[in-house]
Amino acid sequence: MKRLIFFFLLIPFLSISQISNDINWLPLDKAKEYAAKSNKNILIYFYKKDCSYCLEMSKNTLSDKEIISLVNNNFFAVKIDSRTKDTIYYKGKAYGNQQPASSGRNDWRHDFYAEVASFNHNGTKQSTTPTIVVFNHKFEKLKTFPGKQAKSLLLRRLLKYAKK
Repeated sequence: MKRLIFFFLLIPFLSISQISNDINWLPLDKAKEYAAKSNKNILIYFYKKDCSYCLEMSKNTLSDKEIISLVNNNFFAVKIDSRTKDTIYYKGKAYGNQQPASSGRNDWRHDFYAEVASFNHNGTKQSTTPTIVVFNHKFEKLKTFPGKQAKSLLLRRLLKYAKK
């Protein structure tokens, strides 16, 4: 009888443990592969390691249970350093970071980031980190959400592009 009671007390904890505490970040190539097979959209979160707004967004918005659930259940999520040295293929073109890794510097932005994360502000093309960019299952850009996003704002914005 004690075992049965213990089992029923344990069930709620087992159910809760199935809920992810983090966004399931994927490599870009896997996200593109999975999206093509499922028609789900891709969400790319661009950040910089030394960006205080990126850190705030990671700690506050992207660690929120509602945001985590929305992203994990409706998107293939990718996290990319806007200064990465990786080659990224987009629309048949190879994008890279023009600053060679051998230089020891890590302050040049990646060309893919500059291409897809840019937005117009007062007639000027700009980019900032953090930025979220949503792509469809064919890896075509749908929308850019520049800057640090508050939870309520990001929820409203992402719901428009969520595909289950």
